[in-house]
Amino acid sequence: MVPPKKNFKWSYLIEASKCKNCATCWLECRDDAIYVEDNANYAIDQDKCQRCARCYNACPVEAIQRVPFEAAS
Repeated sequence: MVPPKKNFKWSYLIEASKCKNCATCWLECRDDAIYVEDNANYAIDQDKCQRCARCYNACPVEAIQRVPFEAAS
């Protein structure tokens, strides 16, 4: 049996234009939710992300944005 998906109020997205590819978010993520997309940009897997905000708080250039959950889907 598959557990029901959690209902989150917000999600996190990485704004590629601000990201400096420093990998700080990737190192902070305990859920293995951050990955390199198209061999160029970091992205967040919304299915794996638990919305702990570790990446958001760690980003030195504020490239990670908190958005309403529906906007990230």
